[in-house]
Amino acid sequence: MKSIFSLLFAGLLIVVVPAELFSQVSTVYASVLSTKLFVVGAANPETGLYYQRSSEDTVWHHMGAKNIREFGVAVHTPSRGQLICLASGNGVHMTTDGGSTWRITTGWQITEVLAVTIDDANPNFMLCGTPYGVFRTLDRGTTWVECNNGIAQKFTSSVIIDHSNSSILYCSTEDGVYRSQNRGDTWKRTGLNVGGVRVVVQSPKDPDVLIAGTDDDGIYVTRNGGRYWEKSEAGLDHLTFFTITFDPVNPKILYAGGYMTGVYKSIDGGVSWTRKNVGLSNLNLHSIAVDPTNSNRVFAGTQWGGVFRSDDGGDTWRNAGLSGSQVWQITVQPF
Repeated sequence: MKSIFSLLFAGLLIVVVPAELFSQVSTVYASVLSTKLFVVGAANPETGLYYQRSSEDTVWHHMGAKNIREFGVAVHTPSRGQLICLASGNGVHMTTDGGSTWRITTGWQITEVLAVTIDDANPNFMLCGTPYGVFRTLDRGTTWVECNNGIAQKFTSSVIIDHSNSSILYCSTEDGVYRSQNRGDTWKRTGLNVGGVRVVVQSPKDPDVLIAGTDDDGIYVTRNGGRYWEKSEAGLDHLTFFTITFDPVNPKILYAGGYMTGVYKSIDGGVSWTRKNVGLSNLNLHSIAVDPTNSNRVFAGTQWGGVFRSDDGGDTWRNAGLSGSQVWQITVQPF
């Protein structure tokens, strides 16, 4: 490691510390849908939202409503986590004060919310995906309206607000990936002619690059905003993928996982894949997230096995807590 340099300037001692001496600490959020440790009549582990600092190893803290079926979490990064939304069985939960207080923003008409997302540039604009389609709010959850015009099969498992143009949206459904160019007023199906799309994600650098994971047809990649898709097969021995994530610093690096797949890693933008399962004792995955402050730090949420963590870019894994939990989504925030 480089030494610490000292400079004497105008009678002042200035200490210059190399950046690598600092250990950046981020915040990890995990949505727990359920736990196999549930016992009727006993004091049971809480479900819902958990968080930890990346330096806390296996220690997790609960936040928000207890014992809810939480499918997803959206954290507004510019507010440094003051604004958080949860996708849950009884609607969209929201906090605007970092978790001190919460409210359910949706009415009885919107339940079993599977996904929620917040526009980073305009936090009044949010989307949620449900088994009966997409809903939108333009006033930070005060009112939600259905926006499914053009969507044939409405079961929606993931939703995206384009990070370069918030008028452009994407959602994954039972009959493919849909795109809207007017904030959800109308939708058109993209060129992906497969069913059972479980997740669609967008490159953090190039908004025209998207990757979709399907229920029984593998992984597909588009590099032109959804007009044409190519199946990604090199190195893949499985067909069911629930989670795909980009390295936010280097989008050529991706991770993917699903039903009994363990973790697959790509270093060429999804052209080819390699399994990375050393130390991963549960291969049934539903979420993978890369720490934006340290790309070697990767978290994997499993079904009934809690969270696993890698500190070497997926080469090796260790258990990181929430044992027995069904972890539906993980997001890592740089604060």
